[in-house]
Amino acid sequence: MSKKDDLNTSLNKLSRKLDDIKTKETLKENYSKNTYYGLSHAFKIVSEMFANVFVGGCIGWTLDYFFETKPIFLIIFLIIGMISGIYTSYKSSKKWQK
Repeated sequence: MSKKDDLNTSLNKLSRKLDDIKTKETLKENYSKNTYYGLSHAFKIVSEMFANVFVGGCIGWTLDYFFETKPIFLIIFLIIGMISGIYTSYKSSKKWQK
């Protein structure tokens, strides 16, 4: 082997080591920046659930007010809102998983 080949080999090893160090530092930076990424998704799911239950409750309360049947429609639409919220949260988490 010539000195030129030895030099190229050494430079390639050094280059690979530097790339490894840069990759590790980039991963650490990305991890520290994205620490709360899952929290935003969880907040989205909880807010979707709350919105569905709230809308169901409002619809039920309004129907009870107009038809003068106090708890019947409120209970029915709260249950529908909970079912809808669970289904929406399930779809959202499946989409996030992909």
